[in-house]
Amino acid sequence: MTLEGVVFADRNGALVIEAEQLHGVLKLLPLLTGRLDIDGVALVRPRARLDLDRTVDAPGAAARAAAAKPASVEAQTTDGFRLGVLTITDGALRVRRGGAEYAAEKIEGALDWRKIGEPALLTGVFDWRGERLQLLAWIARPGLFLRGDPSVVTARLDGETLRLEAQGVAQTLPRAQYAGRVAGSAASVREALRLFNIDVPLPGPFSGAQFSAQAALNAREAALKDLHVLVDGNAFDGELTVRNEDGRPNVSATLKSEFVALKPMFADAPALVGPDGQWSHEPLEPPDLGGADVDLWLAAAHARLGRLMIDDAVLAATLRDGALDLSLPEAQAYRGRLKAHASFKPAGDGGLAVHATTQTTNVDARAFLWDAFGKEAVGGSLTSTLTLDASGATIADLTKNLSGRATLALKDGEIAGVDFERALRRFEKRPLASAQDIRSGSSTVDRASATLLFENGVGALQEAAAYGPGFALSLTGDANFAERSLALKAAAREADGAGKPREKGLQMVFDLAGSWDDLTLAPDPQAFIRRSGAAAPLLPEPPGPESGRAN
Repeated sequence: MTLEGVVFADRNGALVIEAEQLHGVLKLLPLLTGRLDIDGVALVRPRARLDLDRTVDAPGAAARAAAAKPASVEAQTTDGFRLGVLTITDGALRVRRGGAEYAAEKIEGALDWRKIGEPALLTGVFDWRGERLQLLAWIARPGLFLRGDPSVVTARLDGETLRLEAQGVAQTLPRAQYAGRVAGSAASVREALRLFNIDVPLPGPFSGAQFSAQAALNAREAALKDLHVLVDGNAFDGELTVRNEDGRPNVSATLKSEFVALKPMFADAPALVGPDGQWSHEPLEPPDLGGADVDLWLAAAHARLGRLMIDDAVLAATLRDGALDLSLPEAQAYRGRLKAHASFKPAGDGGLAVHATTQTTNVDARAFLWDAFGKEAVGGSLTSTLTLDASGATIADLTKNLSGRATLALKDGEIAGVDFERALRRFEKRPLASAQDIRSGSSTVDRASATLLFENGVGALQEAAAYGPGFALSLTGDANFAERSLALKAAAREADGAGKPREKGLQMVFDLAGSWDDLTLAPDPQAFIRRSGAAAPLLPEPPGPESGRAN
């Protein structure tokens, strides 16, 4: 049997199907007895429109099965109703919901459903947002499923971008829910989410993703237990819940990992330094984070960012009304302890407002500085605090607007590249030679401390001193973060073995100045020449009283 120009529609116009042709296969024996029994139906180039904002009101066996009361005579009768196999060739589907429209093209598929109460199998392929997807869905008791009772279901969606599968128990309205296993993978989570018109500002590329979990899903909540996730080379275990709270998504997760590489999470962070070696002037353009609320808690036995390593770390992330809060409430690092906190929120003109604090306790300064900056200028046990605030539309703006406070305390340490004790010993007898001595060797430091106050990108030294065998060191000056430069003046005085300055002891003065990438340690030339008896006459005489009166 073949029909041309076939149209199906429900009473409310929620479902409309128009097909160029309908091919039906009728069973011969029932036809001879006067009964129409269709074995299969094929629709050629059907065009279907489904409006989910309306109620589908269509007559037929499936509708009667859905309306029948569970365990009733009517339910038993409708479950025995015979159907067949429906095939679709070159079909298209338009789905409208909440004003948005979704389209599937080039549909090829089949629905094998012989009886209302027997298992139903749907297989097919279709184009969705430029990708060819393959779908398989199996329902053990479709009659029960239509009436809102639980039924075992299996579903699978395969494509080049993603793979999803589920196996469990599901039921439809009015208590629509699912409980069972879910799993999936995606070459890129961002690309996979775009298939569903979801644009999420993920922290990192989220590539090579895989997950599996026991899921409990309903209209208001999706809870994933026994969750296993692999993404960007990191493996996580834990739980994740997504709730709909007054139309706003709320995501909470508790995860743990043996090792976490943090670098991928900063893959989209703006470059700090531009091609000219100065702070970047590129616009920050922070993403819109106002679409959801997030609470994430992660425990990592080991974590790494570049060469920096931390152990036994607890990391937390909170997102509220577009403001991001990151914290490291506890971690072991470089034989000491580390804490950190940072908050980011949008500022005017596309800028960003940042507040950050860090605290270290008894950290191995040499190892930390090497891993963080590739330098080993200072060693010892470092305890520090840092509080910074900044706002701006570029990294350069942030550094110019930097304000805050830092305190540093070092004990049982060493300063590499300078030997204050030897230089002071030789300063009296060979002052000019001691200028070279100070640029070599190292100085043992019993204790050192410094306090910096930051204002408009400049950190001014308030108190800075270091003490070691044979010397006492004091520093003044500032560190210009906006210009990436230092301008410090240091004075080293003779001291005893405990670092206590000697009465009328010798003093050497020198400058530490220049850009961060090219610092220069330069002794005060006049002080060294004056100390040299042979070279002192080369200096001009200071003006005397007579010359002052003459002027």
